[in-house]
Amino acid sequence: MTLEWFWRIILYASIAWYALLVFYVGIRGWQDIREMVQILKERKGQE
Repeated sequence: MTLEWFWRIILYASIAWYALLVFYVGIRGWQDIREMVQILKERKGQE
């Protein structure tokens, strides 16, 4: 029974870790895209 709880905790912890990474990478990617669009708009305005 103890071994079952151990693996259950490991499973839920790995799912939480994966969700956190997906969320973090998504937020950082969104910020990078916004910055790139801003730079492109500034360059287009200079032409």
